[in-house]
Amino acid sequence: MEIYYSTPYALDGDLGKAYNRYMNLLPSDDDWMVFTDGDTMWLMPDYGHQINDVIKRTPQAGLITCLTNRIGNTLQLHAGRISEDSNILNHKKIAKSLYKNGRTTTRQLKSNISGHCMIIKKSTWKELGGFPEGIGILDVDTIFTQELLKRKKTIYCMQGVYIFHYYRMETGIHNKEHLKVKLA
Repeated sequence: MEIYYSTPYALDGDLGKAYNRYMNLLPSDDDWMVFTDGDTMWLMPDYGHQINDVIKRTPQAGLITCLTNRIGNTLQLHAGRISEDSNILNHKKIAKSLYKNGRTTTRQLKSNISGHCMIIKKSTWKELGGFPEGIGILDVDTIFTQELLKRKKTIYCMQGVYIFHYYRMETGIHNKEHLKVKLA
């Protein structure tokens, strides 16, 4: 088992196709891919070791995600609410506290996730037939996790891993203009 990291970008706006292209690069069905959005930042120096340890504790996981400061899904938000705090040092303190109090703990989620961080095993991805393509940038994560849940795959949120997510901090959380990329 190897763990790979990627921040896919789709020039043509087809994020599902970009995810699938990266998943196809994994050499083994036992390998895992960690997808993160381009506006996220790991805050703990050994995040890779944390992820490795969580995978070893939950090898049956259909998908693993983590906590953050700004996202549309309250289940993945630290303290259940969006943070307007732009001071990265404050977010580092949150990450350290969560790390200290639950480095590899997880909580099962039984609903859709937001895709700021998605950790997926290649065999699971293959079983689901890959990510949906041709739908643009929005809803790729939602459709994929709906399929996971339909197939009774377990989704975990790491409680000791917290990443900073810029997520429309300057323009407001409801602004989606930057996501309206036309498919080629």
